[in-house]
Amino acid sequence: MINLNDILLLSPEITLVIGTFVVIIVDLFSPKKSYSAIFTSIFLAISSILAIAMVSNLISYNDASGLSIINVLSIDKYSLFLKSLILVSGLSISVCGINLLSEELKSKGEFWALFLVSITGMSLLTSVTEMITAWVALELTSLPVIGMLALNQRKYSLEVSLKYLILSATSSAIILMGIAYIYGVSGSTFFNEISTIETSLSGKYLFKDSTNILLLFGALLLVSGASFKIASFPFFSWVPDVYQGAPTIVTIYLSVVSKIAGFSIIIRILFDAINSSMISEWAIYLAIMAAVSMTFGNVMALRQSNIKRLFAYSTIAHAGYILVGLASSEPDGLNSGNLAGIQATVFYLVAYAITNLTAFLSILSISREINSFDIEEYKGVGIRARYQSIILAISLISLLGIPATIGFMGKAFIFTSAISNNLMWLALLGILNSVISAYYYIRIIKLMFIDSSEDQTSKTANSDLNTRIITSFGAVLIIVIGLAPVMLLGIVESVVNLLQ
Repeated sequence: MINLNDILLLSPEITLVIGTFVVIIVDLFSPKKSYSAIFTSIFLAISSILAIAMVSNLISYNDASGLSIINVLSIDKYSLFLKSLILVSGLSISVCGINLLSEELKSKGEFWALFLVSITGMSLLTSVTEMITAWVALELTSLPVIGMLALNQRKYSLEVSLKYLILSATSSAIILMGIAYIYGVSGSTFFNEISTIETSLSGKYLFKDSTNILLLFGALLLVSGASFKIASFPFFSWVPDVYQGAPTIVTIYLSVVSKIAGFSIIIRILFDAINSSMISEWAIYLAIMAAVSMTFGNVMALRQSNIKRLFAYSTIAHAGYILVGLASSEPDGLNSGNLAGIQATVFYLVAYAITNLTAFLSILSISREINSFDIEEYKGVGIRARYQSIILAISLISLLGIPATIGFMGKAFIFTSAISNNLMWLALLGILNSVISAYYYIRIIKLMFIDSSEDQTSKTANSDLNTRIITSFGAVLIIVIGLAPVMLLGIVESVVNLLQ
């Protein structure tokens, strides 16, 4: 039975659901369509405050180490931390969307209502401790995105939406197949029961330890299906077309928020549901996913002329970097004094969210002024939109991994973890890919500040105030945490330790 304490723990999600209905009602009766984005931002702000207050113990609840709600959700510091990251990222997007949302977008009220529904699913995804509930939460994140893509008035919006729908359905089917395998072996869909099963089927099949083989196969199916959410191998073919064709607000949402939610459930499955003694078996699969994603993403980004498409391939590459951390985890990694792979993964996930969100919001602001996403049109933008160009340059330097940025510290932790866990080849491949990425990141900076624009009569552009404030804060975090990573690292270690 759900009590008042359970309602408190679910208050961020309850707030978002209430906000969804309010946004729909406001859109029905208000002639000013910007109200939808304003109310979306208000409810996201309330939800973010509640999540941050709980993770920082400003709001107390019964069991700080983890409390199960009707046995399918667990609210602990790990889920609350990633939930806060998701909600704050969503809030940043909605605040900037008040003024920067494309005029070509139709039905803004429906768009923001779907936005809140999707974020509700992603928020729940960080807390699930049961397979079917996880699948429902995944669907709750994906289905609204299909509608958000279709609401664009451009002629290819339905094509983009259909492509996302087909691949989303395929990944969902693969996830269900993985759940079926795991349930068939363990007789349960609850993470804590799956991780403690004995090898009761040992010797009944061709394998000496058939239970572990089937569990491993089911886990690999789950991770493969979830790769759709994190935009990594094998389900990354949709990313370039959808990122380019979607409204930029949706592109930012998929690039940042969706990736956080996707990795949160992958970490839950691998470290809560699957026995830690099997890490060496599935780690090699994650290493292959990481290697292919990094290499494919960076090589394909070299030849792009559209900045949204370039960042689509860039996000595939960064999914590969994050997977390096998961592949580098040891069975006792969570208990060791050194930086474990899982800790490096969460640190890099936060670094990527801050950096990519700042970069994409700057791109949205600049491209709105020059009315183009063509990279060649960025020539001389450093003069016309100097402030946002500087912030974009800082973000690009962090994505590249230059010292004194949060991106550099994230890659340093990731590659160090790989080397310490005998994955030298994967660390070297990651460093090589970082060198490759230098070409297309530095090329954008060169176009903005060194090359001159053909249009010499262009006036200086003024970016939206909301975007300027948020991107400025992001740029400060990039530098400050890059210089003093211990601030974030301490939080990450305390959060990750709850997964052991």
